[in-house]
Amino acid sequence: MSKEEMIAILRHKRHDWMNQIQLIQGYASMGKVDKVQVQVDKIIQDSEQERRLLNSSAYEFSLWLLTFNLNQDQYRLTYTIQLDVDLPIFDKKLTAYAKRLLTLMDEFRKKDELYEGRVQMYQRLGTHQLGVSWEWKGAFIAPERLETKLNDEGFIAFYDGDELSVEMTIE
Repeated sequence: MSKEEMIAILRHKRHDWMNQIQLIQGYASMGKVDKVQVQVDKIIQDSEQERRLLNSSAYEFSLWLLTFNLNQDQYRLTYTIQLDVDLPIFDKKLTAYAKRLLTLMDEFRKKDELYEGRVQMYQRLGTHQLGVSWEWKGAFIAPERLETKLNDEGFIAFYDGDELSVEMTIE
């Protein structure tokens, strides 16, 4: 990673923090203590998830995920990592599958649509498998074809109106 890329990541993170601080400041100036608390709780939850990701030693996927919103114009992504997930052993496969999912979605995305996604990573009960659930809100071109293409490539996909759900298991 170049110095310029590192500075871009730090600049992006700083921008996000400033947005959150300004929201808290705005709610506080209006006396909306309940909304201040909600925003502070969200910051704490997001920071805990980021801590889990950064401490996971899954360097390739962590970098991909941390830079995702910076590098994508039409996608926004949040994430949740379950406590007992062992990400490093799945690092390369998880990154490859995530990139492949996005490539397939790109083939069916609408030009001016913003897709908001959430990915959850969890350890499958009683196994050494990683479960990954993706939820994407947004309208796609030919969603039935996208769903079929994803399923043909080994993802478990379901499109319902304006939400694409994709499940995967990584061994």
